[in-house]
Amino acid sequence: MTSLVKKAIEFLSRKKEDLVELSYQPRVFKGTKEQEKVYALTRELVNAQFQLCDDELTNRLWEEVANLNIDPERIINLMYKCYSHDDFTAMIETDSKYLESSFEIK
Repeated sequence: MTSLVKKAIEFLSRKKEDLVELSYQPRVFKGTKEQEKVYALTRELVNAQFQLCDDELTNRLWEEVANLNIDPERIINLMYKCYSHDDFTAMIETDSKYLESSFEIK
């Protein structure tokens, strides 16, 4: 094997924890990560609040929303106005409308 192949195999076999995370991330990537987190929290809140009726879990999730400085009205909008929380496209459409309207107000 060539040394390049050996280095590639060595790199790919590392554990995720051993890899160094770059401090710079493009804004688009940061926005995508935040968007995914908002959608995941929305789905978890819908499940905890409406399906499981678990007050403790619901409160912990709302605390996480607050700790991450996510607009709670954005989450509430997704919870009540999105017709399918499992449909990523529906989540994007509902969220986009909310973000556009909240931007116009400010």
